[in-house]
This record gives sequence, C-alpha cells and structure tokens, in this order.
Amino acid sequence: MSLVLSVAGSWSSRYLFALKMSRYKTSRINRHGVERRLYMKVRSPRIFGFSCLRHLRSAGKLFLIGALLGGAVWGIRFGMREFFVENEEFALRHLVVETNGELDAEHFIEVSGITPGSSVFALNLHDVEECLLRRPSVENVYLSRRLPGSLRVHIEEREPVAWLECRPLGIIAKHPVTGILLDKDGVCFPCESWWKDRAQDLPVVLVSQVQDGDITLGKEIRHHQARKALSLLELSEDKLKNTPWSLPVVAVRNDYSLEAATNTGVMATFGMEDHERQLQNLVVLMDATTRKGESIFTVNLIPKRNIPVIPELVGGPKMPRSRLHRDIEALLRP
Repeated sequence: MSLVLSVAGSWSSRYLFALKMSRYKTSRINRHGVERRLYMKVRSPRIFGFSCLRHLRSAGKLFLIGALLGGAVWGIRFGMREFFVENEEFALRHLVVETNGELDAEHFIEVSGITPGSSVFALNLHDVEECLLRRPSVENVYLSRRLPGSLRVHIEEREPVAWLECRPLGIIAKHPVTGILLDKDGVCFPCESWWKDRAQDLPVVLVSQVQDGDITLGKEIRHHQARKALSLLELSEDKLKNTPWSLPVVAVRNDYSLEAATNTGVMATFGMEDHERQLQNLVVLMDATTRKGESIFTVNLIPKRNIPVIPELVGGPKMPRSRLHRDIEALLRP
C-alpha cells in the first residue's frame, strides 16, 4: 500500500513542476504591426490668402528695416560731408612743400591737379601720390594732412647731374622740351619746367649711336659707353674743382675711348677706365702749357707714358676738325 502512494506522489510532483515552468517564456517574439501614415494638404483660396499675407508682412518688415538702415547710413554720410568736406574751417589754406630739388608749391599745384581752397578731406592723397610718382623726375612722395587746413608735402626728386644728347633720336641737350637729364645713377628723365634754369649749366654726355632700349625715360641708361662718360663727368667735378678747368662735354668716340672738351676748348681723349690718372695728367699738362703761354689742340691721355700732345699754333693754319669735334664745339657755344 505504501508503494502505490509513493509512485502516485512522484507523478504529481512532476505535473506541478511542469505547470510552474509553463508560466515563464523561454523566447521573445516581436511582432510589429504595419504602420500607416496619411499626408493631407488642404488647398483653398482662404488658406492661400492668409499665407500670402504672412509673407507680405515678413517682406514689409525686412524692407522697413533696410530703409531705416539705408536712411541712417545716408544721414551719417551727409552729416560727415557737411561737417568735414563742406566745412570752410577745413579748407586748404596752407601748403608746405619740402623737396631736395626745385619743385615749389606753385608747380606742385600745377602737376598734382589739386584745387586751392578745397577741403583737405576731399583730397585723395593716394591719387595725388600716384600722379606725382608717374613723373620720371620724382623718386618718392609723402603727403600728410595737418588740421584744420594744411597739407604737408615731402618730395624726393631726381637731381640732374648732366644732359644727354643723341641727335639720331631727336634728343637735344639744354632744350627744355626735347632735352633729357641724367641723375647720378644714370636714370633718364625729361627736363621739368622747374629745373630749366638750374640745369642750363650742367655738362653734356654726347652719344651718336644707340640701340633699341638703351634710353628709356624713368630707367637707367643701358648704353655702356654713355655710363662711362657720366662716370668721368662726376669724377672730373671732384678732381678739377680747385682748378680753372672743367669738362663741359664728354662724347662717346667709339667702343674703347671717350672724347672730352675742356672749358678752354682743349680736346682730350680718355679711355673707358683709369680716369683718375688721366685727369691728373690732364691737369699737369694744362698747368704746364698755361705757364708757358701755350695752348693744346688735342691730347691723348690713354697712354701712361709719352702722352701724345698736339699744340695749337697761334696765328698758324687751323687744324682740321672731325665731325665729332664740330659737334662738341657746337655744344660749347653759349
């Protein structure tokens, strides 16, 4: 009897365990439903009208803001113009020109195009500087305003040291229109009206044969022999400053020699180099012949010894002159 009860009890316990286990899920199954959305756009004249009104209000606000800003900017500019430009207190009354050359206030007004009496704030200083720098005779320009009505101008001009003459190109020395000046660096520039009087006594570099591009306004001369002639002129001013002689004309004779004329008419041949020694020999010869009461017609200073000298015979026949000598003599005439 006990055996039957124990067997029956074992089956009931298994059944209860099975019931408990059935309450728990051993796996998850996600089942999503089908999502459906419906988009609707209603069109009607009333809705369209309200939409237009909303956009018009936004545009009107933007236009009003822009008009207010524009009016404010215009008002500020008008007020500044009335206060600075139209105000007589800032009219240009004083013009101070500082220069290392001959440009004065009158010529500055002429070449810059400014109007005396205009407001200093109406002047475009950059445009004025560019206008002046376009002139080959001007090297640097500095402009500054000084309130209430002053303008200070500092100009660095190219200072001429010699004239350039080249007949084949129509360049005539000491002519205010067709003449060309050279500064110490060999830069070519036309003779400005304010340099005309001072430049009349400058020496002349005479060139007969040139190539394209050798002579350009505002640039250094590219003619090699002409640069040597300019170097001789500058050295002669230092070596002959304590003597009664000078070299008013130096001409390019050929590729290896120069022909210079003294203020007394002596024709001296120089080489392209060793100018200092040749000038010293010229001074010695000129001094010796002057003490003897003699004069020199031509002298060749290129040799270091046995310098060839041709004296000028007083009362004798005239020595034949070359074409170059005649051109030089024409430049020596006042």
